[in-house]
Amino acid sequence: MTENAFTQTEVEENITWFKGNTEYADAQRDLPLYHYIELMVSRELEGQRELLDIGNGGFFNYDTGLVDRVTAVDILVEDGPGPTANSVFKKGSLLDLPVDDESFDCVLLQNVLHHVVGRTVQENHKNLSHGMSEIYRCLRTDGKLVIIESTVGNWFYVIERLLFRPLLAVKRSGHPVTFQYTPAQIMGEAESLGLELVEYSDVPSRGLFILQFGEVWPTLLTPARPVKLVWTKQ
Repeated sequence: MTENAFTQTEVEENITWFKGNTEYADAQRDLPLYHYIELMVSRELEGQRELLDIGNGGFFNYDTGLVDRVTAVDILVEDGPGPTANSVFKKGSLLDLPVDDESFDCVLLQNVLHHVVGRTVQENHKNLSHGMSEIYRCLRTDGKLVIIESTVGNWFYVIERLLFRPLLAVKRSGHPVTFQYTPAQIMGEAESLGLELVEYSDVPSRGLFILQFGEVWPTLLTPARPVKLVWTKQ
């Protein structure tokens, strides 16, 4: 693994929680917010040739027939064929993608960045920076990067910075600790690599409920702000 990647304990916590929680995928199918996300993603993928889907856990919330071929990379899957003839799984992390340079026309991440946590806030930001660099490495010129991500406003980010280490120290079970960024922080990392922003928009409707820490929460009680970000590599 690369420097600043997950520690082995954090990898195991993510694998244990997500593999043992089928309700998480079921909730995504039921909540209106995630139907909007599916529509937004499908629109961006249609007609793409080689797609890299990072961190989907082996679960496709879109029709893989929209693209010629999809490679799904996740710490939860094993190398092998996917559920459709044009899909394949590769075990790996955003921080160390097991793919060749400039090998994809499109890269997709859906609610992945806030799960790639280190031991400190500084490590979290290093992980964000390194993960975006890995994406840039494997994206072809004129390729498209699509990110759907749960973000927070500046006011909550300040609180999150203060609470991250204490929460990490006392957390013993349940959903692994996450770290959400502001949209500006994610866009800043992309801009530093030379990616050109094409679209920045809020997901149209958060609905009455949203998934937060793996549980269904009333939207009004969470600071989460799901956004869609699209860039091209020049």
